[in-house]
Amino acid sequence: MNPTRVFHPLPFALLSLISLPALATEGGVDNIGPGTDGFYILPLDVNNLPDHMFAFNLYYNHYEARKLDISSLGGKVPDVRIKSDAIIPRLDYLSPVRIFGGRLGGYIAQPYLKQQVALFGMSDQRESMGDTTVAPIILWDMGPRLTLATAVEITLPTGEYDASRLANTSNNFYTYKPLVSATWMPDDRTELSIKATYSFNQENHDTDYRSGQIFHFDYSASYKVTDNLSLGVNGYYLKQTTDDKQYGHTVVNIFGEEVNDGVRGQVFAIGPAVYFTFLKYASAEVRWAKEFDVENRPEGDMLWAKVTIPFAL
Repeated sequence: MNPTRVFHPLPFALLSLISLPALATEGGVDNIGPGTDGFYILPLDVNNLPDHMFAFNLYYNHYEARKLDISSLGGKVPDVRIKSDAIIPRLDYLSPVRIFGGRLGGYIAQPYLKQQVALFGMSDQRESMGDTTVAPIILWDMGPRLTLATAVEITLPTGEYDASRLANTSNNFYTYKPLVSATWMPDDRTELSIKATYSFNQENHDTDYRSGQIFHFDYSASYKVTDNLSLGVNGYYLKQTTDDKQYGHTVVNIFGEEVNDGVRGQVFAIGPAVYFTFLKYASAEVRWAKEFDVENRPEGDMLWAKVTIPFAL
């Protein structure tokens, strides 16, 4: 395989760093949103839920990084500030239709983003709608304490993108992401949840760049200190598994040198979280996580807040 040079100057090779949240791959972006899901990723006792069950979820995300690791260039980039704020409504639906013994459902999420980035003496910001995500999902009731699910998320490039800008609210490529998830309560007060995904990114046709495939999972563990209040830990792990490519060839750095790691990114994050239930079935949570072991991506702190209100028609 013959590597090819990335023709953007370094600042523009990194122009998409501030996607929600900032990640590795082309300029540091992909369509995952690590840490999105925390406590009770899935509902329990699925078979006894109403035939047409809905849940309205409203997320708020804040991400800020002052470090940027580019291992292929030898380390940290100084004087970097990357900041992202997002409001993300998501509507979930669970139908009475059965497939492979599980209940068929689906969801759609549409973020609104404010992205800000400053590096190499330049700065930019952008505020608009972001990329839309839709997914069919199947949930299996494994008893009152365990639910399993599988889905395929599809992210559509519906936000604003300009290859000459530092800040964008779209990644400008489609992503197909199969996932599996589980929520388990081993006892009346302890909850464990996990969501694992694998991303297949398509080409950004404006730059002829195709970001590598990525394995990722979100995790959480909580304990009920009262009937309505749970405390716990949450976080995520991300590992890029294939090389970035441009014009069909493995990417090299701006000096024309072959990038031995294929600009593959990785990160691990962990932090505290709190979960609260109200109005019998509604819930709210706040989760924070600090990033560690970062390669080829920004390194920062992640904050998620979420309100969920279920209802039936």
